[in-house]
Amino acid sequence: MKYSLFRVRNLSLFSIPAILTATLLSGFPASAFSQENQQRLDQLEARLNSLQKQVTESSLEKAKFNGFFSTGYVRATNDAGYDDSSEESDLQTLSLFGLQGTFALGRNTDAVLQLVSRGSEDWDTELEWGYVRHQFHTGTEVRAGKMRLPLFMESETLEIGFGQPWARPPEAVYDPIPVRSYLGADVSHTFNLDSSSIGTRLFAGHLDDEADSLGQTVDVELRNLIGLTTNWTNYLWTFRGVYARTEAFVGDPAGPVNLGQDEKAEFMGLGMSYDDGAWLLMSELTRVKVDGVFQNTDSAYITFGRRIVEVMPYVTASWIESKDNFKREGTALSVLDVRRQAYSLGFRWDLVPSVAMKFDWTHARGFSNTTGGLIGNQLGGNFESTDVYTVRLDAAF
Repeated sequence: MKYSLFRVRNLSLFSIPAILTATLLSGFPASAFSQENQQRLDQLEARLNSLQKQVTESSLEKAKFNGFFSTGYVRATNDAGYDDSSEESDLQTLSLFGLQGTFALGRNTDAVLQLVSRGSEDWDTELEWGYVRHQFHTGTEVRAGKMRLPLFMESETLEIGFGQPWARPPEAVYDPIPVRSYLGADVSHTFNLDSSSIGTRLFAGHLDDEADSLGQTVDVELRNLIGLTTNWTNYLWTFRGVYARTEAFVGDPAGPVNLGQDEKAEFMGLGMSYDDGAWLLMSELTRVKVDGVFQNTDSAYITFGRRIVEVMPYVTASWIESKDNFKREGTALSVLDVRRQAYSLGFRWDLVPSVAMKFDWTHARGFSNTTGGLIGNQLGGNFESTDVYTVRLDAAF
């Protein structure tokens, strides 16, 4: 039934009972208005209210909303700048609020919008996702619009802290790529096997964003971006591989930071996880290669966790190293050379089914003859190690 049937000459459904009441009252004197007529009016009004409820429920079924929220306290033992931390207590870096809406456009077609406000960006609201999706009966899905770059195992939940075991994703793997979303399209297909499945996703598009480098805000543009992800899972073990390539521009041609123009860039990653509800094992290994002076890096992490009722202690070890230091040797850009290990000890406590509190201590060291990739050393500091303490509250609704 179309909405137009419930609106005649600018009169809404809510006004009909009142009009009917007035009409009937005008036709009967007060002395003749019997109890029987009043009962008929009450029955008619009840039917109209029921009809209005059905229309409202039908409209709500076409739109679904979800949200997430995070806030946290971060403090480091020095100003080395590991993952944007310092000696000053910080409540902004980990604070964000997100709202996601899914709107049905057809039987197998919908639109997805995700808005995110971050404390580190003065709570400016940004459209993080905005795409149209169609699902075929064959198991193929097509999307087009603004989407998350699918480079990591936790890309889809990168900012939904409640969906992750850590207080923050391992910095060695997740931070070398300073951009989050791209504009383009992808096509995915799932092959269902007897007791497992294989999923593939081909994506392509471009990106134009900003990122921080060497204490400056620089432009990051990725043209002709194309990539492929493949994963196999038996719903206990998961193995994943990803490859992407693009032409990258990083810097400001008229400014002090210019790390490359139209340079060929490649990203390769392998990941695995095991989760039986009690034990958790996760690991990722990535390689970033960029022509020109921008550093090529290898990085990895491994996480072990054990769920004990509502609490899960975890330990994480991570590592990152640049592999082409010779290209910058003897130049000011040698500050881009990086070598670092980090060790984290923490636990997650699920207070209620949709709220989790996390505590984390991270120790970073092993910078060797490099800056460790830390902004404090890149700007002239001499930090040999750093400790970062984090308390984080995550919620999903």
